[in-house]
Amino acid sequence: MPIFGAASLWGEATGTGRISVHLQAPDRLGEAMLDSIVPGVVMDGAGGAALPAPPLGQLMLQPLHQTTRGVAPQRQFDFWREVNSGLVDYAAPADRPPAYDVHAATWKFGGLAMLVAKTPAGIYSRSLAQVRRDGIDHWSFTMARSGRRTYRTGDQVTAMRQGELYLHTLGQPFDAARTASSWLHLYVPRSDLGRAAATPRPGEVLALDTAGGRLLRDHLVLLAEELPRMTRADAERMAEATRALVALALAGGPERPEAATPALMAAQAMQVRAIVRAQLGSATLGPTRLCRMTGISRSQLYRLFAPHGGVALFIQRERLAAAFRALSDPADSRGVSEIGAAVGLFDASSFSRMFRRSFGLSPREVRDAARTGAAPRPAATLLGAGAPTSLRQLLLAI
Repeated sequence: MPIFGAASLWGEATGTGRISVHLQAPDRLGEAMLDSIVPGVVMDGAGGAALPAPPLGQLMLQPLHQTTRGVAPQRQFDFWREVNSGLVDYAAPADRPPAYDVHAATWKFGGLAMLVAKTPAGIYSRSLAQVRRDGIDHWSFTMARSGRRTYRTGDQVTAMRQGELYLHTLGQPFDAARTASSWLHLYVPRSDLGRAAATPRPGEVLALDTAGGRLLRDHLVLLAEELPRMTRADAERMAEATRALVALALAGGPERPEAATPALMAAQAMQVRAIVRAQLGSATLGPTRLCRMTGISRSQLYRLFAPHGGVALFIQRERLAAAFRALSDPADSRGVSEIGAAVGLFDASSFSRMFRRSFGLSPREVRDAARTGAAPRPAATLLGAGAPTSLRQLLLAI
């Protein structure tokens, strides 16, 4: 049960448990991007806004749009609750708000994901069962452009203030309550950071109030404004710049004497991840081969991947994510079994079972949806034919 009751929402609730949804003046950030989105409709560019034409032969980066616009006002809260049910649970207020106007767009680029969202007040949580079920353990760099949020994990309660950058993980349970807000979130796979010195300990949220943290914060604000105008090639290059600023922000964080050679461990984790992705189709991919190819000791390899549940589980998730990307590509003419074998999942029945457990759909359903352009989940909007249809699926794909 979430630890936050409606009455704790900073005076945004009444004694009867009614959430008072305060709609604020639109934030300029992403306003064009979020302005003309309709559930179930694929929008070009930034929600229909006029954007520069891409260079000849290059494709614009396309976001995953999610919104309650176009849904009957009395159904908007339930709609948004269902859209997010695979990742977090929204607590229903005693009296449903008359409307729940949400606009969100998420860009996937270079193995990272950037979410820009405008949301009403709400109370939500991520349970231990959800963490164990979906395996999503990404780092989240979070900043409120407007509004505020109280976030609890373990014994720590953090009041996230407007304009400050915070770092926490989706790989642990939490409860949160927010006012009407505008947010930026940068999602980074856990393996990208390894055991960098400034990553939070279990149950911890870090305020990145350092020179490096403020530089990263300003970069994310500019990035959110520029992503709607970027080609895919530009976005790939921008991902590398973003990673460099993330590393700088964490290097400038609190001192952690017990975190031995964090830069080396981060580099090792990135090296192993690149090799795993390049060798997914190999039946012999495992700790022994990875140690031989990288020169990393077996004990060090196990330390690097302990946060992921071990080397084998990490490889399995990478294989399933690669299969999802291939099955979602309408231009990929390979059969389901052939795609499974190409990523090292040779047994068709085991492949199908693991895939459904991870994504909530069978490989055949994802393949059919990609070829017909039909959304496999009606409660979410499509980025494009065969693209991830929820934030949960998008995070699993990076």
